[in-house]
Amino acid sequence: MTAAPFSYRTTVRFSHTDPSATVYFPRFFEFVQAAAEDWFTIGLGIPFAGMIRERGMGQPTAHLECDFAAPSFLGDVLEISVYLVNIGRTSFELNFVGEAGGEPRFTARSVQVMVSLKDGRPIPLPDDIRAAMEAYRDTVDAPAQPQP
Repeated sequence: MTAAPFSYRTTVRFSHTDPSATVYFPRFFEFVQAAAEDWFTIGLGIPFAGMIRERGMGQPTAHLECDFAAPSFLGDVLEISVYLVNIGRTSFELNFVGEAGGEPRFTARSVQVMVSLKDGRPIPLPDDIRAAMEAYRDTVDAPAQPQP
């Protein structure tokens, strides 16, 4: 039996939309980043702000792609599920599946790299973060490739 993926919920606000009340596409990248930050803090139990402020490390995005299945509109409540697909030495890959009202809206794929904030260079994933990621990956089945 597998666990449900971590899910981030957000309401589409006026500031997220273009004049037609449709979410302006770059905003989805902000939603994905917010989902990743909350996944660290809530899903993994690794405070995202503490990782940056106290531990001096971050996880900038090295690659990000998104496919849209349907538009999202002002007032929609987006639910974004987070799947851990791959764990490398210094990087990891996440897939995101976004829905509103049970209807598919988008999928995204992100490769993020753990870096030292002192010099911006990649560093190996710390043992506690790697262990939390492995536990998540082992209990939440991820789709191999996001499908819109």
